[in-house]
Amino acid sequence: MLKQVVFLLFILTSMVPAWAETQKTDTYFSKMEGCFLLYNMKTGVLEKVMGEQRCKERFSPCSTFKVPLAVMAFDTGILKDKDQVLMWDGSNNEREVANHDHDAKTWMRDSIVWFSQRLTPMLGAGRLGKYLHVFHYGNQDMSAGITQAWLVSPDIHGAALKVSAYEQLEFMKGLWAGTFAVSPRAMQMTRDIMYLETSPLGFKLSGKTGSNYYKHDKKHRLGWFIAHIDNGSREYIAVMNFSDLEPTDEVSPGGPKAKELTKKILADAGLW
Repeated sequence: MLKQVVFLLFILTSMVPAWAETQKTDTYFSKMEGCFLLYNMKTGVLEKVMGEQRCKERFSPCSTFKVPLAVMAFDTGILKDKDQVLMWDGSNNEREVANHDHDAKTWMRDSIVWFSQRLTPMLGAGRLGKYLHVFHYGNQDMSAGITQAWLVSPDIHGAALKVSAYEQLEFMKGLWAGTFAVSPRAMQMTRDIMYLETSPLGFKLSGKTGSNYYKHDKKHRLGWFIAHIDNGSREYIAVMNFSDLEPTDEVSPGGPKAKELTKKILADAGLW
């Protein structure tokens, strides 16, 4: 019996790296199921894990897919530089910010869906697949359509591009370490257009939100935030996602909410 108990304890403790700090998700994720990872780029240590099992689960990347897509577009030359403009076709979008021309910087900053949907056909299914393989990006499944695969609602079972928080972490580590077999310039330009703000403690925050809904009434959100934090001496990758467990009256979509929660966790850790 004692041997069985010891073996069970070994299995449970081995689910999370020994150096990682585990923390209850309800500290930050009220009425949500959430996941958060914090990785120290200087030491190679995964310092914080919240929602270990959820962090292994794959979800639609939503607009966080713009980050690997930017690397692809810069690497192939479809986007020549950060200032290249794509012309708005005049179609009316629900978000007013999308109803004009955009360059690569504002595409990332304002999360312009039509800009992404212009790039993916220019890349083509073959090149998209090859890049996703190079990046080891989730299930690498674009069969739902190269203009829609990353946008599939989590309610829908079937073909969809999906990625886990751990896989997002590995992608971000590769991007910021510059280790992918693509042009270093493509990775640098992607990192540049991801810059968001600098914290009161001098940490530069670069990242991308991602938002979707489980219900047509937009009351159950899926939210992502993938981020890089650096003040020169300290450097981290943070990845968060969450799903609402109950209908929410919050106006904020999932991505901005995930960003807000990430900044709160970073502040509590002295990293903001």
